[in-house]
Amino acid sequence: MHTTLIGVDIPCFGDQRRDADAQRLLRKHLYEHLQEAFRMSRLPWEACHVEDRGDGALIVTPADVRPTDAMDPLGHHLTALLRRSNRLANDLGRLRLRVAVHAGEVQHDQHGVLGHPLTHLFRLLEAPAFKQHLQQADDADLAMLVSHELYRHAAATGLINPDAYRPINVRHKETRTCGYLWLPPTYRR
Repeated sequence: MHTTLIGVDIPCFGDQRRDADAQRLLRKHLYEHLQEAFRMSRLPWEACHVEDRGDGALIVTPADVRPTDAMDPLGHHLTALLRRSNRLANDLGRLRLRVAVHAGEVQHDQHGVLGHPLTHLFRLLEAPAFKQHLQQADDADLAMLVSHELYRHAAATGLINPDAYRPINVRHKETRTCGYLWLPPTYRR
């Protein structure tokens, strides 16, 4: 099935200062925000295949969801929700997210989903350059990395503002590619 793939990760989830209660709270907020942002973006959360990843999630949308709908609208809505909930949070309770978006054909088996597009998604999500960009943007609660193929398609069809994204080199395991980074418009806390 050709579909949109979204990988989400909570940076520094395993920080030793974050005990089980802190991690539980972060996970609770993660899923609440994802569900609300999907609703706001008119994406069908209930129809998605969702796999928990401990410190994040894998979301596989139904085939009829346009991949571009998981980019700008979803990123903006998640940012607004994170800013609101993080307004009064301390460092341990602040929820920040790395989000990777890709599209491709995946297979289902009794354990979940598999396929090269899924592997590519997680190489984007775990890329050191991506992690470094979010770490350097300490005022950002969210960073999104879009695959090269998806960015090119979205930019060519006029469904995104291509100037809102910037290319970064992704070098992780066997993957050597360019991804396109989106950071929310800056604001002052």
